[in-house]
Amino acid sequence: MADQFRDQINTARRAGYTDDELIGYLKDKDPRVTQALTAGYAPTEILQYLAPKLSTGEEFVRKAGVAVRGATEALAPAAAGATTGFMLGGPIGAGVGALAGGLAVPASDIAVQGYNKLTDSNVRLPSQVISSMIPGPRAETPVERVVQSSTGALTGTGGAVAAGRAIAQGPNVVQGLKAIGTEAARRPVGQMVTAPLATAAGQTVTEATGNPLAGLAAGVATGTAAGVRPIKRGAVPTIEELSARSKANYDVLDQSNFQLDNTQFTTHMGGLAGKLRSSAGFDPRIMPDVDAALAQLTSGNPKNIQELTTLRTIVGNAAKSTKPAERLAASQLLDEFDDYVMNAPASAVVTADKKALAAWKEARADYSKMKKGEMISNILDNAEVSQGSKEANIASQLSALAKNQKKMRFFSPDEQQAIRDAAKGGTLQSMLRTLSKFTPMTPAAAIFTAVNPLGAYTAAAGMAAKSLAETRRTQEVNRLASRMRLGETPPIIEGISANQPVFFSRSAQNMLGPVQQNQNALAP
Repeated sequence: MADQFRDQINTARRAGYTDDELIGYLKDKDPRVTQALTAGYAPTEILQYLAPKLSTGEEFVRKAGVAVRGATEALAPAAAGATTGFMLGGPIGAGVGALAGGLAVPASDIAVQGYNKLTDSNVRLPSQVISSMIPGPRAETPVERVVQSSTGALTGTGGAVAAGRAIAQGPNVVQGLKAIGTEAARRPVGQMVTAPLATAAGQTVTEATGNPLAGLAAGVATGTAAGVRPIKRGAVPTIEELSARSKANYDVLDQSNFQLDNTQFTTHMGGLAGKLRSSAGFDPRIMPDVDAALAQLTSGNPKNIQELTTLRTIVGNAAKSTKPAERLAASQLLDEFDDYVMNAPASAVVTADKKALAAWKEARADYSKMKKGEMISNILDNAEVSQGSKEANIASQLSALAKNQKKMRFFSPDEQQAIRDAAKGGTLQSMLRTLSKFTPMTPAAAIFTAVNPLGAYTAAAGMAAKSLAETRRTQEVNRLASRMRLGETPPIIEGISANQPVFFSRSAQNMLGPVQQNQNALAP
């Protein structure tokens, strides 16, 4: 009897009644209270004697009991559905029954609430009936209701994920049912982590506002936001993979004694000195590496695959010169070499069988992709070591590439348009670049920041805009490089909203659970 009285008093305390209010109620019902008041004891002292507050250990046990109740209330309908489904359809039926059981209670609660409103009745909700059958402490405070609802969301989601996996992995499952199971089990870890967090957020909003619909919206919004994932695209070959594929084809060509016509090759390369002189100021006296590379290109060595590979390495080494002028001339020479090798006419091939010609075609395709990928990736490499804004440097290099007709010949019309679009950057990129000018990195911007009352906020916005602008530019260049290496835009395997259906539905279902429903979630 004493324990029951203590539980009643503590329940009243959790409901918000003060010790004075409780004593005022009890003094007419218990003579001991009147005697204690007459003797001079304070209401708090009297209640501490008659019904001591829960100790820390008792509070922990109570919270644990509330959590267990939440888990049990969530699992009970799913377990009942799984049992019925197993008897009717074995393991697959159990999975279907578990999913159906988990949905049945929230759906029934909504239907009953609608009926009560339409008929002005007071039929008990199915979730309330189930809750009344479960022993243990009930949630009586905002914190306890958050604990109960989030624990129920965790176990309910875990049961749904397990049921979905059982359906998806079961043998001889019809396609439509398998699709439902696959969706229910999508991103299992993400669902398990998000469910209690989203439900706790929603229940907290309900407690703070007294509006279950606001809580429902908050819980669904939290779960939906957590379900957003980066776009997942198809695999793109790396430079190393393209090089390995080209090498495999080159090995075939090497074994077939593949050769380019030496006369045509040397005649073409022999005319490059004059072009380099007019376009890059080539002078053999001050650009010895380029002069040596030109000498090798016009040598009489047979132009088989091994020799072509060696020649490109020689020209590539010249392009790494420490002298800017020589580096520019060598880079142009490398472009001329690559252009000839990739676009050599059929008449330039003097020794090759049918298999070798097929390998040559494939090798040139991979070589072209590798070359174009390198040209785009080099933009980022150059920006990393440049002075000034990285974003502006990337934009400048993209614009220069888009205007370079000779280099743009390497790219298909679609690729050329993608480069032009990347160079323009779009409206958002322009806005970010403008905002980034408020970064206090220049004297003028620093003075503006100092005299402006909102200088600190302006500087912070500028820094954030600068970082985001650089990130977007870097992503754009990386996407371009991936497109060049693949030969097309990488296909989207999983979009940004692929997880939204299951995260949305799970959040909504969890927020329509027993705790929310007991507060009449359909109330205006």
